[in-house]
Amino acid sequence: MTWTISTLLDWTTIYFTNHKIEEPHLEAEILLAHALKIKRIELYMQHERVLKEEELAAFKQLILRRIKREPTAYIIGYKPFMSLDLNVTKDVLIPRPETEKLVEESISLIKLIGKDSVHVADIGTGSGAIAVSIAKYCRSIKISATDISKAAIEVAESNAEKHGVKDRVSFYSGDLFSPIPEGMKFDLILSNPPYIKTSEIKDLQPEISKYEPAGALDGGPDGLDYYRKIISQAPNHLADSGYILLEAGYGQAENIVQMIKVSGSFSETKKIKDLSGIDRVILAKT
Repeated sequence: MTWTISTLLDWTTIYFTNHKIEEPHLEAEILLAHALKIKRIELYMQHERVLKEEELAAFKQLILRRIKREPTAYIIGYKPFMSLDLNVTKDVLIPRPETEKLVEESISLIKLIGKDSVHVADIGTGSGAIAVSIAKYCRSIKISATDISKAAIEVAESNAEKHGVKDRVSFYSGDLFSPIPEGMKFDLILSNPPYIKTSEIKDLQPEISKYEPAGALDGGPDGLDYYRKIISQAPNHLADSGYILLEAGYGQAENIVQMIKVSGSFSETKKIKDLSGIDRVILAKT
């Protein structure tokens, strides 16, 4: 059978639909463009192009990986985030669209702080999505980013280099604040910590439960273990009138706000909704 780009996309869309792959046509486009080493828009400019045997074979391998529920981002090696293509491997959590709200609020807050140089900490940086994005869109900052996974730090460093911000982002391998040089203070501390309840991880989509690193998902019995640690440790690393911004999981915002208030270290708190109307970001000021 002769396969053109158009007929192959149609067939793959049906095949993915039958295997319960979400957004099957989009997934087919992304994987086919990757296999052919062209941009997605070029699929439509070349829609009657007949594929060679080796191109079909390469695409078939990608399809087989995807129906085993391996995430597309791991297959192609990158994920778009804040209009940047970020390198990802199985050592890091795939950046989520909802985390863009944390980045947007951070950028607004950095402008509000208004210093010539704002010092920011990104705790649990993973792929470096937050740190690299902020550094890309804010020139007057210096970021210190930590992660307990050395493999994740390597991915984050590759993204900083890829997007030209490695001169303004320093990476440290270690647990939470522990690798940060003694005496270093920050105007803003950010984190998107693990926040899935341990008991719920096995029930997540196979793309998550089977492939993404458990350490980047598991927030303990109630999903709030890392918030407790960050809220208790952050005041020791904040400059006067410093801020923390935390991403929250669905239904967790009020519990996190109460933790912040009980800590007695912050003068004000605020819940910020995402585009879906979910309380997604928690802001607190010392």
